Amino acid sequence: MTALRWRVVGLMFVALFFLIHRAAAQAPRDPTVPPAEAGLAASAPGEKKLRIEPAAMTIIVRDGRPFLALGTRLYAQGEKVGEARIELISETEVWLREDGVLRKVLQFPGIQRSTVKSSPEPTTRKAPND
Repeated sequence: MTALRWRVVGLMFVALFFLIHRAAAQAPRDPTVPPAEAGLAASAPGEKKLRIEPAAMTIIVRDGRPFLALGTRLYAQGEKVGEARIELISETEVWLREDGVLRKVLQFPGIQRSTVKSSPEPTTRKAPND
């Protein structure tokens, strides 16, 4: 073979190496598993048990009815999210029942709601006589 043929064969091997390496670097994503950005994490690859992350959960009200928004889906009271059934949706929390256990998921975990006590009426002082 001539030197030009060796160069062409060498370039073809280098190009083939880069194509194989690039294809192996990008593992195909399972379309049945929600993306990490959705806030739903599957506990095992074949299992349907989902976990609600408070940062990814939004509670919205439509026509006076509260819904839990996770990713691009809306869930109403009584529907299932993974293996958990939604028992109650309030403006700041969701109650889930899974395997007979009832648990509360707060939308804002570090914040507590409280009522402000009204202050007593201010007393008026009479101006001293000059």
